[in-house]
Amino acid sequence: MRVNHISELTDDLVPIVDAFLHSDPFINAYAIWDLHYLRHKTKFFVYLDNGTLAGLLMDYLSDAGIHFIWLWGEVDAVKKLLNIPLPDKMIFFIFPEYENIVRQKFPITAKYQVIFMLLQRGQENLQIRHEVRRLDLKDAYSLVSLRKEKPSEEEIKGAERKLKEQACYGIFIDSTLVSTACIQVRLPEIWIIGDFYTKPEYRNKGYATSLASFLVKEALKETNHVGLFVRSDNYPAKRVYEKVGFQAYREMYWLDCGTGLIP
Repeated sequence: MRVNHISELTDDLVPIVDAFLHSDPFINAYAIWDLHYLRHKTKFFVYLDNGTLAGLLMDYLSDAGIHFIWLWGEVDAVKKLLNIPLPDKMIFFIFPEYENIVRQKFPITAKYQVIFMLLQRGQENLQIRHEVRRLDLKDAYSLVSLRKEKPSEEEIKGAERKLKEQACYGIFIDSTLVSTACIQVRLPEIWIIGDFYTKPEYRNKGYATSLASFLVKEALKETNHVGLFVRSDNYPAKRVYEKVGFQAYREMYWLDCGTGLIP
Protein backbone atom coordinates (compact mmCIF):
# COMPACT_ATOMS: atom_id res chain seq x y z
CA MET A 1 0.00 0.00 0.00
CA ARG A 2 1.22 3.47 -0.87
CA VAL A 3 1.78 6.18 1.72
CA ASN A 4 -0.94 8.91 1.91
CA HIS A 5 -3.10 7.37 -0.74
CA ILE A 6 -6.82 7.92 -1.49
CA SER A 7 -8.61 5.13 -3.30
CA GLU A 8 -12.11 3.87 -3.86
CA LEU A 9 -12.97 0.80 -1.84
CA THR A 10 -11.80 -2.55 -3.18
CA ASP A 11 -12.63 -5.96 -1.77
CA ASP A 12 -9.25 -6.31 -0.08
CA LEU A 13 -9.94 -3.13 1.92
CA VAL A 14 -13.36 -4.21 3.19
CA PRO A 15 -11.98 -5.86 6.37
CA ILE A 16 -9.98 -2.70 7.19
CA VAL A 17 -13.01 -0.44 6.70
CA ASP A 18 -15.23 -2.81 8.64
CA ALA A 19 -12.83 -2.82 11.60
CA PHE A 20 -12.59 0.99 11.44
CA LEU A 21 -16.38 1.39 11.55
CA HIS A 22 -16.72 -1.15 14.33
CA SER A 23 -14.87 1.22 16.65
CA ASP A 24 -18.46 2.38 17.29
CA PRO A 25 -20.95 -0.01 15.67
CA PHE A 26 -23.89 1.94 17.10
CA ILE A 27 -23.41 5.34 15.45
CA ASN A 28 -21.85 3.67 12.39
CA ALA A 29 -24.55 1.03 11.94
CA TYR A 30 -25.84 2.48 8.64
CA ALA A 31 -22.34 2.52 7.18
CA ILE A 32 -21.61 -1.05 8.29
CA TRP A 33 -24.91 -2.16 6.75
CA ASP A 34 -24.17 -0.34 3.49
CA LEU A 35 -20.66 -1.77 3.39
CA HIS A 36 -21.91 -5.35 3.51
CA TYR A 37 -25.39 -5.22 1.95
CA LEU A 38 -25.81 -2.03 -0.12
CA ARG A 39 -22.54 -1.71 -2.02
CA HIS A 40 -24.60 -1.28 -5.22
CA LYS A 41 -25.92 2.00 -3.81
CA THR A 42 -22.82 3.15 -1.99
CA LYS A 43 -19.30 4.31 -2.76
CA PHE A 44 -16.55 4.32 -0.14
CA PHE A 45 -13.29 6.26 -0.46
CA VAL A 46 -10.45 5.52 1.95
CA TYR A 47 -7.45 7.59 2.93
CA LEU A 48 -4.51 5.39 3.83
CA ASP A 49 -1.51 6.67 5.76
CA ASN A 50 1.31 4.12 5.83
CA GLY A 51 -1.23 1.36 5.40
CA THR A 52 -3.46 2.61 8.21
CA LEU A 53 -6.94 3.89 7.47
CA ALA A 54 -6.85 7.54 8.55
CA GLY A 55 -10.04 8.76 6.86
CA LEU A 56 -13.19 7.49 5.22
CA LEU A 57 -15.86 9.05 2.99
CA MET A 58 -19.12 7.29 2.17
CA ASP A 59 -21.43 8.41 -0.65
CA TYR A 60 -24.84 6.73 -0.41
CA LEU A 61 -27.29 7.28 -3.28
CA SER A 62 -30.90 7.02 -2.11
CA ASP A 63 -33.77 5.75 -4.25
CA ALA A 64 -34.88 9.37 -4.57
CA GLY A 65 -31.58 10.24 -6.22
CA ILE A 66 -30.15 12.15 -3.23
CA HIS A 67 -26.48 11.67 -2.34
CA PHE A 68 -25.75 11.37 1.40
CA ILE A 69 -22.11 11.99 2.34
CA TRP A 70 -20.69 10.64 5.61
CA LEU A 71 -17.18 11.41 6.89
CA TRP A 72 -14.85 9.85 9.45
CA GLY A 73 -11.25 10.22 10.46
CA GLU A 74 -8.48 12.69 11.18
CA VAL A 75 -9.07 16.30 10.14
CA ASP A 76 -6.28 16.37 7.54
CA ALA A 77 -7.52 13.13 6.03
CA VAL A 78 -11.09 14.43 5.84
CA LYS A 79 -9.89 17.59 4.10
CA LYS A 80 -8.13 15.53 1.47
CA LEU A 81 -11.12 13.22 1.00
CA LEU A 82 -13.30 16.24 0.25
CA ASN A 83 -11.15 16.91 -2.82
CA ILE A 84 -12.55 13.89 -4.63
CA PRO A 85 -15.28 14.68 -7.20
CA LEU A 86 -18.66 14.97 -5.45
CA PRO A 87 -22.16 15.83 -6.73
CA ASP A 88 -23.28 19.45 -7.04
CA LYS A 89 -26.21 18.76 -4.70
CA MET A 90 -25.99 16.48 -1.67
CA ILE A 91 -26.58 16.05 2.06
CA PHE A 92 -23.61 15.93 4.42
CA PHE A 93 -24.58 13.78 7.42
CA ILE A 94 -21.59 14.39 9.64
CA PHE A 95 -20.20 14.72 13.13
CA PRO A 96 -20.04 18.34 14.39
CA GLU A 97 -16.23 18.50 14.29
CA TYR A 98 -16.32 18.38 10.48
CA GLU A 99 -18.80 21.22 9.95
CA ASN A 100 -16.27 24.00 9.38
CA ILE A 101 -14.22 21.84 7.01
CA VAL A 102 -17.29 21.17 4.88
CA ARG A 103 -18.44 24.79 4.94
CA GLN A 104 -15.04 26.01 3.74
CA LYS A 105 -15.43 23.99 0.57
CA PHE A 106 -19.17 23.67 -0.15
CA PRO A 107 -22.14 26.08 -0.13
CA ILE A 108 -24.40 24.91 2.69
CA THR A 109 -28.00 26.07 2.31
CA ALA A 110 -29.49 24.65 5.52
CA LYS A 111 -28.36 23.00 8.74
CA TYR A 112 -30.23 20.67 11.09
CA GLN A 113 -29.11 19.07 14.32
CA VAL A 114 -29.89 15.36 14.58
CA ILE A 115 -29.63 13.18 17.68
CA PHE A 116 -28.77 9.50 17.58
CA MET A 117 -30.71 7.78 20.37
CA LEU A 118 -29.83 4.39 21.80
CA LEU A 119 -31.79 1.84 23.82
CA GLN A 120 -29.95 -0.94 25.63
CA ARG A 121 -31.61 -4.15 26.76
CA GLY A 122 -33.05 -3.58 30.22
CA GLN A 123 -33.96 0.06 29.51
CA GLU A 124 -37.07 -0.74 27.48
CA ASN A 125 -40.51 0.44 28.63
CA LEU A 126 -42.78 -1.20 26.09
CA GLN A 127 -46.29 0.16 25.60
CA ILE A 128 -48.07 -1.70 22.80
CA ARG A 129 -51.70 -0.59 22.92
CA HIS A 130 -52.62 -1.02 19.25
CA GLU A 131 -52.53 -3.86 16.76
CA VAL A 132 -49.38 -3.67 14.64
CA ARG A 133 -48.80 -5.75 11.53
CA ARG A 134 -46.07 -6.01 8.93
CA LEU A 135 -46.83 -4.38 5.59
CA ASP A 136 -46.56 -6.41 2.40
CA LEU A 137 -46.55 -5.50 -1.30
CA LYS A 138 -50.29 -5.04 -1.46
CA ASP A 139 -49.90 -2.23 1.07
CA ALA A 140 -47.65 -0.15 -1.23
CA TYR A 141 -50.47 2.21 -2.22
CA SER A 142 -51.48 2.72 1.41
CA LEU A 143 -47.87 3.41 2.37
CA VAL A 144 -47.48 6.17 -0.21
CA SER A 145 -50.94 7.65 0.31
CA LEU A 146 -50.13 8.04 4.00
CA ARG A 147 -48.16 11.14 2.98
CA LYS A 148 -49.67 11.96 -0.42
CA GLU A 149 -53.33 11.83 -1.36
CA LYS A 150 -52.89 10.85 -5.01
CA PRO A 151 -49.58 9.01 -5.48
CA SER A 152 -48.15 8.39 -8.93
CA GLU A 153 -47.40 4.97 -10.39
CA GLU A 154 -43.68 5.61 -9.95
CA GLU A 155 -44.19 6.46 -6.29
CA ILE A 156 -46.16 3.26 -5.77
CA LYS A 157 -43.38 1.26 -7.45
CA GLY A 158 -40.88 2.99 -5.16
CA ALA A 159 -42.95 1.90 -2.16
CA GLU A 160 -42.96 -1.66 -3.47
CA ARG A 161 -39.14 -1.58 -3.71
CA LYS A 162 -38.96 -0.26 -0.17
CA LEU A 163 -41.24 -3.01 1.14
CA LYS A 164 -39.02 -5.61 -0.53
CA GLU A 165 -35.87 -4.18 1.07
CA GLN A 166 -37.12 -3.23 4.53
CA ALA A 167 -39.46 -4.66 7.12
CA CYS A 168 -42.11 -1.98 7.53
CA TYR A 169 -44.94 -2.12 10.04
CA GLY A 170 -48.15 -0.21 10.40
CA ILE A 171 -51.29 0.46 12.39
CA PHE A 172 -54.62 0.43 10.55
CA ILE A 173 -57.82 2.13 11.70
CA ASP A 174 -60.94 1.03 9.82
CA SER A 175 -58.74 -0.39 7.02
CA THR A 176 -56.84 2.90 6.70
CA LEU A 177 -53.10 2.93 7.34
CA VAL A 178 -52.54 5.73 9.84
CA SER A 179 -49.02 5.15 11.23
CA THR A 180 -45.87 3.39 10.04
CA ALA A 181 -42.24 2.70 10.93
CA CYS A 182 -39.51 0.47 9.51
CA ILE A 183 -36.57 -1.66 10.56
CA GLN A 184 -33.71 -0.25 8.49
CA VAL A 185 -30.62 -2.08 9.78
CA ARG A 186 -30.24 -5.52 11.37
CA LEU A 187 -26.77 -6.14 12.76
CA PRO A 188 -25.76 -8.47 15.60
CA GLU A 189 -24.62 -5.41 17.57
CA ILE A 190 -27.65 -3.20 16.93
CA TRP A 191 -30.86 -2.74 14.98
CA ILE A 192 -31.77 0.68 13.61
CA ILE A 193 -35.43 1.66 13.34
CA GLY A 194 -36.84 4.73 11.66
CA ASP A 195 -39.09 6.33 9.07
CA PHE A 196 -41.79 6.92 11.66
CA TYR A 197 -44.80 8.74 10.29
CA THR A 198 -48.37 9.22 11.49
CA LYS A 199 -51.08 11.02 9.53
CA PRO A 200 -51.55 14.45 11.14
CA GLU A 201 -55.20 13.87 12.07
CA TYR A 202 -54.24 10.68 13.95
CA ARG A 203 -51.38 12.09 16.02
CA ASN A 204 -51.25 12.23 19.83
CA LYS A 205 -53.17 8.96 20.12
CA GLY A 206 -50.23 6.72 21.06
CA TYR A 207 -49.71 5.07 17.67
CA ALA A 208 -46.02 6.01 17.40
CA THR A 209 -45.47 4.75 20.94
CA SER A 210 -47.04 1.41 20.05
CA LEU A 211 -44.95 1.12 16.88
CA ALA A 212 -41.69 2.03 18.62
CA SER A 213 -42.44 -0.43 21.40
CA PHE A 214 -43.32 -3.18 18.94
CA LEU A 215 -40.13 -2.71 16.91
CA VAL A 216 -37.98 -2.63 20.05
CA LYS A 217 -39.61 -5.87 21.18
CA GLU A 218 -38.81 -7.46 17.81
CA ALA A 219 -35.23 -6.16 17.86
CA LEU A 220 -34.47 -7.41 21.36
CA LYS A 221 -35.19 -10.95 20.20
CA GLU A 222 -31.89 -10.80 18.27
CA THR A 223 -29.77 -7.94 19.63
CA ASN A 224 -29.09 -6.02 22.82
CA HIS A 225 -29.25 -2.52 21.32
CA VAL A 226 -31.72 -0.51 19.24
CA GLY A 227 -30.99 2.89 17.73
CA LEU A 228 -32.72 5.66 15.81
CA PHE A 229 -32.10 9.19 14.55
CA VAL A 230 -34.36 12.15 15.31
CA ARG A 231 -34.16 15.89 14.71
CA SER A 232 -33.19 17.62 17.93
CA ASP A 233 -36.12 20.04 17.65
CA ASN A 234 -38.72 17.31 17.06
CA TYR A 235 -39.82 17.36 20.68
CA PRO A 236 -42.97 15.21 20.31
CA ALA A 237 -40.97 12.41 18.66
CA LYS A 238 -38.19 12.64 21.23
CA ARG A 239 -40.74 12.35 24.06
CA VAL A 240 -42.14 9.19 22.47
CA TYR A 241 -38.71 7.60 22.12
CA GLU A 242 -37.63 8.59 25.62
CA LYS A 243 -40.86 7.14 27.02
CA VAL A 244 -40.04 3.79 25.38
CA GLY A 245 -36.50 3.86 26.80
CA PHE A 246 -34.22 5.55 24.26
CA GLN A 247 -31.53 7.93 25.46
CA ALA A 248 -29.46 10.51 23.57
CA TYR A 249 -26.15 8.99 22.47
CA ARG A 250 -24.46 11.36 20.00
CA GLU A 251 -25.14 14.49 18.01
CA MET A 252 -24.78 14.79 14.25
CA TYR A 253 -25.39 17.54 11.69
CA TRP A 254 -27.45 17.40 8.52
CA LEU A 255 -25.91 19.97 6.17
CA ASP A 256 -27.91 20.53 3.01
CA CYS A 257 -25.96 21.43 -0.08
CA GLY A 258 -28.70 22.56 -2.47
CA THR A 259 -31.18 19.65 -2.28
CA GLY A 260 -33.89 21.29 -0.18
CA LEU A 261 -34.44 18.00 1.63
CA ILE A 262 -35.46 18.25 5.28
CA PRO A 263 -34.80 15.45 7.81
